[in-house]
Amino acid sequence: MYILAEPLAFLTRLIYNLIENYGITLIIVTILIRVLTIPLTVMSQKSTAKTQLIQPELQKLQQKYKNDKEKLSIEMQKLYKKHDVNPMGGCLPLIVQMFVLFGFIRVVYDPLRYILQLSVDQIDKIKEAVGATVTTYQVTLCGMEGVSEQIIALGKKPINFDFLGIDLTRMVKGNETDLLVWIFPVLAVLATIWSAQISKKQMQTANNGANEQAQSMSNSMMTIMPIMTAFFTYTMPIGMSLYWFVSTVAQIIQQAVITKVVNKELENKSSERKDKR
Repeated sequence: MYILAEPLAFLTRLIYNLIENYGITLIIVTILIRVLTIPLTVMSQKSTAKTQLIQPELQKLQQKYKNDKEKLSIEMQKLYKKHDVNPMGGCLPLIVQMFVLFGFIRVVYDPLRYILQLSVDQIDKIKEAVGATVTTYQVTLCGMEGVSEQIIALGKKPINFDFLGIDLTRMVKGNETDLLVWIFPVLAVLATIWSAQISKKQMQTANNGANEQAQSMSNSMMTIMPIMTAFFTYTMPIGMSLYWFVSTVAQIIQQAVITKVVNKELENKSSERKDKR
């Protein structure tokens, strides 16, 4: 996880030093990451489009070998190979997103190390000076009284965690009565639900009701993702909720634009197939 955090930390630190606002920095970094992953998203959408093109042939195979699962699997693999379709191609952006998430978690939890580049000894001395425990998270430490003075004494400028009047170092857990801390976690959950519904519709369109396993997976994700988001944003610093919300909204917009482009390509290929017939 530390290896994953280093490139994200470099980018975050670079932008923060220019802007000096942690919330805006997270938004910019999140959007930049989305832009950099556009090629993967395009690849994923093309894989989905190709799968949609061969649905009639898949349905024929499923009907023909409905009583022979092993033979069906072999024939489906042949069909995928023939049309250069990777059934798992649509999962690649999700895998990359998970790696980015793990890296960002480290950056958000350890801002003194990754943003201010303080050493372990310096961080331990700050903890000792303000009476924090050894296990206190750096992000929690940043919100404690007296820490800013300790950071200034080290010749560093304290991180500006205030974003729209919200302290991004805080967590919902333990502060449930403060309505402000709920804003970004709730937005993150709502955005996840929205994204899950869009993905479900796309999966249904791509499979045309033929692949029960895919439909079942889609329905499970529709339930699991919002619950997982709610759990994480409840127990993590609000900075993670901000990242999650912006990342999900950017993904929805990106997906809509790319889907439109790929669908146009899909229509052209369908027309070419009809002409050949």
